[in-house]
Amino acid sequence: MTGIMQLPIRTAVVGLGYFGRFHARHYAANDKANLVAVCDADSARAEEIAAEFGGAPVTDYRQLPGQVDAVSIAVPTSKHYEVARFFIENGVHVLIEKPITESVSDADTLVKLAEKHGVVVQVGHIERFSAAFKALAEKVSRPLFIESRRISPWKPRATDVDVVLDLMIHDIDLVLGLVDSPVETLQALGAPVLNSSEDIANARITFENGTVADITASRIAGHTERKLRMFQLDNYLICDFADHQVTRFTRNPEAAADGPDAISMESWDIAREDSLGNEIAEFLECVETGRRPTVDGRVGREALNVATMITDSIRSHRARVEAKLAG
Repeated sequence: MTGIMQLPIRTAVVGLGYFGRFHARHYAANDKANLVAVCDADSARAEEIAAEFGGAPVTDYRQLPGQVDAVSIAVPTSKHYEVARFFIENGVHVLIEKPITESVSDADTLVKLAEKHGVVVQVGHIERFSAAFKALAEKVSRPLFIESRRISPWKPRATDVDVVLDLMIHDIDLVLGLVDSPVETLQALGAPVLNSSEDIANARITFENGTVADITASRIAGHTERKLRMFQLDNYLICDFADHQVTRFTRNPEAAADGPDAISMESWDIAREDSLGNEIAEFLECVETGRRPTVDGRVGREALNVATMITDSIRSHRARVEAKLAG
């Protein structure tokens, strides 16, 4: 990735479902971008989004090379590899909604192709760009234990993937970024409830540096909760992504260890920012300058690799349970 690209950057969005529409809105509003086209296999949807945000309505993404410098890929996960590979091989920079691909081998191929063709690959792990997470990360020193819960009521979208790739992968990526150590061991459980793939899952990960992470995700809960709790050597941190609040508990050095004021609590209300807007702004900056994104292809690949390990562990455990019940 070299050189400075002339502004505005010619952009397009491929896949105009729930998230694709928001990508189009942000390109249309960003001074560094010119939204050249919006693409969806459904011509009526393409025309609808074009009327709302501008750009030519297109039904075949293969028409776009030569007209665009960078694209967002918001098609179903099963199509990520096919579409991203096409654009990378045509020298177009890509922002791929998470997960990067369905398989680790496909992700490896995209990473190699991006290096070969000198293009930016960014993966849409949007929580990295949350103001709440950035505020939390500033207070992290040496995590000992991390507990993450991301649960929500049922919504009939993203059912082409299990809850690990739909929801849990957000927290996998955050934990990997905070811990910065290879996985040593992993155990996971999960169950399908409304779908043929897992709707609820839990994973316990031990890292080589000794940190332990416990991650739970559910898309069939009765309420919404998005929290990350962390024990460190000298404090306890809580990040509430929904309320945009970070809380820290520490020992009060001026109080007796067994007294009522032994624990000091600090809480910060974090000003809300548009996480997707921040993510797309970084993508455009990386395309313009050639710098490496925060969540590049390799980072996205590693999150997918751990997610795959979790899914394999879940299904291996389920097979053992079913075999015992059958016997």
